[in-house]
Amino acid sequence: MAQLKSLFVTRIYRHELGGGGSRGLVADLEHAALAIASDDRAGQAWSKANGYGGYTSYASLTDLVERDPVIADLATALSPHVQAFAREADLDLGGRKLVLDSIWINVLEPGGYHTAHIHPHSVVSGTVYVSVPDGASAIRFEDPRLPMMMAAPPRRQRAREENRTFVSIEPKPGTLLLWESWLRHEVPMNKARSERISISFNYRWS
Repeated sequence: MAQLKSLFVTRIYRHELGGGGSRGLVADLEHAALAIASDDRAGQAWSKANGYGGYTSYASLTDLVERDPVIADLATALSPHVQAFAREADLDLGGRKLVLDSIWINVLEPGGYHTAHIHPHSVVSGTVYVSVPDGASAIRFEDPRLPMMMAAPPRRQRAREENRTFVSIEPKPGTLLLWESWLRHEVPMNKARSERISISFNYRWS
């Protein structure tokens, strides 16, 4: 009898920060993100100069955890999820730890997008979604084997999710997503009428 195995699985961790105090945390994060974005002139200038459709603190602020207690609360909440994901992925950390390396705010305006990219020098990356208005873009992940599919036919339109070349995940406010940092991903154009707000981060092996 024929057998079919699934090898080299790519895992995405999802958790909804929706219960109890987490709901208040998401609301507080939206307030903090917009306040920081309004004050961060350097980040506004970088976003404009680099064609980012909105605002990101990625290139301007490296002290968000120290700067804002709400971001510090988020960092505390992230840690057990990152550790759980590492265990699920069977990462052998050799007695070392995954530590928060960077965290930044994204305010994507209508029409804004983020082209496909990876997060070098990190192990686990992720995003917490703070505001996801109707029509806001999902995050789209790319099969990491795509560059080697030189002569492969396209996948069927209704292919099973695990067989697709691209998979989109639609978040909602409070959604936490984690993935290994080598996984290429993008944010298509925001077709909503208002801003899509998220907070992204990287963990390194230390």
